[in-house]
Amino acid sequence: LLSDCCEFQRSAMGIKGLQGFVARVCPDACRTVDLREMAEEHRINHPDFPPVIVVDAMSCVRYWYTPESWVCGGQWREYLAILEDFIKAFMAAGIKLVFYFDGVVEEKKRDEWIKRRLQNNKEIARIFQFIKTHRKQPGRGMFVVPSALPTFTRFALKSLGQKTVCTLQEADFEVAAYGLQHNCIGILGQDSDYLIYNTCPYFSIEKLCLDRLVTVMYSREDLCRALGLSLTHLPLFACLLGNDVVPESLLEGFWHRCLVTSPHKNNSYNRRTNILLAVADYISKVPCSYSSLKHLEEMLPLGSDKTLLYRGVESYLLPGQQSPWIPPNVTNCQMFTPQQQSAMCQDKEIFQVPCFLKLNVVPLFLKCQAGQLMGSSSCIGLFIVSEGTKSTLSGLLIPKGQGCTSKFHLWLPTWAEMRWCWVRNGTLGHPERLDVLARVADLANRKLSYLDQSLCNSSKSRVQFCYSLFCSHGVVKYPNFTTMYTTQSQLRKEMELSYVVPLAIKLKVWVLLCLHSLFKEGRYLAKEQHIQSENYTIFNILSNGEIECSNSLEDECDTEIPGQALIYRPARQHIYSVLLEPGKGGAYPLVKEWFVYFGNPLQQPELIQPVQPSIPGGTPNLKTLWFAKGPDVEKQRYNTFLACFHLQDGMELLQALEAPVAAFCCLLAYLMMQVSSLSLEDLNAFVALILCLKGKSAAQLAGLQLAQVDSRGVHLGAVFVRGLTTLLMANSACGFPFRMDDLMPWEVFDGKLFQEKYQQSHRGCSLEELLEGNVS
Repeated sequence: LLSDCCEFQRSAMGIKGLQGFVARVCPDACRTVDLREMAEEHRINHPDFPPVIVVDAMSCVRYWYTPESWVCGGQWREYLAILEDFIKAFMAAGIKLVFYFDGVVEEKKRDEWIKRRLQNNKEIARIFQFIKTHRKQPGRGMFVVPSALPTFTRFALKSLGQKTVCTLQEADFEVAAYGLQHNCIGILGQDSDYLIYNTCPYFSIEKLCLDRLVTVMYSREDLCRALGLSLTHLPLFACLLGNDVVPESLLEGFWHRCLVTSPHKNNSYNRRTNILLAVADYISKVPCSYSSLKHLEEMLPLGSDKTLLYRGVESYLLPGQQSPWIPPNVTNCQMFTPQQQSAMCQDKEIFQVPCFLKLNVVPLFLKCQAGQLMGSSSCIGLFIVSEGTKSTLSGLLIPKGQGCTSKFHLWLPTWAEMRWCWVRNGTLGHPERLDVLARVADLANRKLSYLDQSLCNSSKSRVQFCYSLFCSHGVVKYPNFTTMYTTQSQLRKEMELSYVVPLAIKLKVWVLLCLHSLFKEGRYLAKEQHIQSENYTIFNILSNGEIECSNSLEDECDTEIPGQALIYRPARQHIYSVLLEPGKGGAYPLVKEWFVYFGNPLQQPELIQPVQPSIPGGTPNLKTLWFAKGPDVEKQRYNTFLACFHLQDGMELLQALEAPVAAFCCLLAYLMMQVSSLSLEDLNAFVALILCLKGKSAAQLAGLQLAQVDSRGVHLGAVFVRGLTTLLMANSACGFPFRMDDLMPWEVFDGKLFQEKYQQSHRGCSLEELLEGNVS
């Protein structure tokens, strides 16, 4: 069982069967390398840049977790020590590590995510059956990582001083791009997609020998030689094998035709290996051209969407790269069929560009849907405008509604669309500046369906302030501007007079107005904290109104203990009300939850209504909780946090405790209120855990031996650890009344120690024995 019982776990680790294929059929592509030697060679060739390895942390966590015990809820202090040793080994070799984590489950992977979660439920049921039968932990063959391991790994690495990035999309693209752009010596992970990206070398975490810093490097060049392909073939090869963009279910007929005609078919190979060889043989005979790609799209049963191959190939192109399958003169609009273009844009006049600009204007994206913005018919275009060696971002403002000539909305590009521009136009330069624009624009699009009309009537001083702020980001360095356009005729006149750069400046100010608004509401801060691994799930809720949580080690047969998703739902509802603002009539927007628990078929998200906690005077707004200062505000933050768990009346008692113990007691009190089946013995076990854990080292906890394992204790341990992530969410929403480090499991929980206290308590041991004779 290679289960991934954790939130944000990648739905697919690359191309199915490719990693094993390389090991079995292309052994020359698997080279044993010494990372110390590679680092030394890098220092000689690049004396001004230290050697860096970018780590795909999501594909590494199961290899990092090596403590013997995993079923009882996690050996967190042991795990923290393992991570520290891992980092020290690379530091001793002078190698810097940069860790990337997935920050979201992308919609295109939702079906696969659901499929794996339901499969994991079956595996977890078998684990509990084994525990009940044998009263011990199953062997490593049934291993699942402890609940929330990736989440706490992020915070652990950050606490150990490492650069840790939580992405706004799934991590593999950003890992590959970082490795290429920063001249890293390699990528460390276990995802065969890194064989497809044309980036720095790909190292195996599975084959890593930490004490010698020796591992296997997978060679793209040797793989290509074995398949008779070139590097430019690999993205199409991946798509025709099935990946995140092109589903395998659409390729069965194509595979069959390839197998029939393949000269490499070998009865000693399994079917998947023969498919890989047959597809490679087919591609090797196809001319590398866009027309060949279009022919393949027409030939394959890709349903109504004939752009899957195009988008699949494009998804592997990193900033500055091009592909023969995607010629530079093909625009986003040309990707779509005439019917799709017609549906997207009803007013093509907006997109007509003066002839003298056509050579200098590269369309970035075209996005238009009738009724998308407040029921209006809208057409939007956004461009990269080039003047010689300079490139600036500009766009077209369009009226809000029919007959309206004074109110304009600016629809900004998504991060994916900006990435497309980078891929297609690698010579734009200054990607850091575009990055600022793209990420701000992405945040705006994902949360705001339109820009506030009041921004159109902003005072000149506010505009000047935003423009100055924009300049301070180094995005534009132009001296000044005087006016903003309020009518479509003025805008077109400006275009006709070739005042392109001033127009770009003014439109950039619109982006800053959006940024300024987001700063006020805290959304930009939430995004930055998300990327830097400083908060938990807040940005996902603010930007998408969506949240997910994967499997936990919960016993479906124990009906007396509800699923953790249901236990913590009332607290989450309060947290949502802290984060979100009610609309007209006082109604909050619903939050879409994808939480795994027995009885939830996951056919669609559950729509959860935010509920205000009981706080005298109402819930403070985010501006107060996140930005205000002073002792009164600190008290408000703490009180709001406790109110999310129905504990605001106990603030004075809790504040008298050490912060980790106070957080532990907060969670335990909430559990006792929510789960009626919890007993005094359960309560004593938890309290003994927190009192006896203090002062115990990782080595002492590793040496603790359990005579047997109790399945209900396993269940409660998993429920408690999931509760810690709920504390993280509440703490992030309320402006951090606790340090995040105080809420970490290595401060308050150990799986084996809890299992020992649980069994002692239920055997009727005295409190003296339960507390290990420690009178204090």
